[in-house]
Amino acid sequence: MITLGYWGVRGLGESVRYLLAYLNVDYKHQAYYNPQDWFAKDKAQLKIEFSNLPYLIDGEQKITDSYAISIYIIRKYHREDLLGYSEDGSYNEREVKIAQLIGVTRDIFQQIVHICFSPQFDKIKDQAFEKGQIFLNQLTDFLGDKQFLLGHLSLADFLFYEALTYYQVLHSQSITQRHEEYMHQFESLPGIKQYLNYASKNFNSFLLNLKQQQQQQQQKISL
Repeated sequence: MITLGYWGVRGLGESVRYLLAYLNVDYKHQAYYNPQDWFAKDKAQLKIEFSNLPYLIDGEQKITDSYAISIYIIRKYHREDLLGYSEDGSYNEREVKIAQLIGVTRDIFQQIVHICFSPQFDKIKDQAFEKGQIFLNQLTDFLGDKQFLLGHLSLADFLFYEALTYYQVLHSQSITQRHEEYMHQFESLPGIKQYLNYASKNFNSFLLNLKQQQQQQQQKISL
């Protein structure tokens, strides 16, 4: 069985979880809530090349980086269409366009994900989300009235949906009706709806940021 290891938050691991859910892949989720469990134990013991989080272990295969992990999963389960690849392996423009879209979504995450672990979150949040807004607007314009970014589902949609989730929760003034329609479309995909129901019932495993995690821990202490 595949093992996916990541911090006990959404972060860079959530789009991979969406992908696994959509492809109906059984896997073990190894969540790290105590940094010492990773840095002082598994980081060395697992003997992963380029050791980092998230990681995926599948038999002898040990992979890090969320993008590389996603490519591995897609190729393993023969869903190359999610990467825009042609069946015969020949070049096509979809492949390049999907890579571009993924690059733009990663630009958004570079602006917003790291601040979710910062003690100064409230002070720096608006500036970071406004910087990410530039890329968000580009993707929104590209989406237009299409069902998904390219009209059909691709890996870029798994990342774009997660970026929109951050904005919906932490900077809701940026979310438009078009975003909500797109998010609903993604949430209706096979496997995704079931995963979201699971995540909502086990939300402590998929907290969006450090502040939420601290608040939930405080609530547990007060019970």
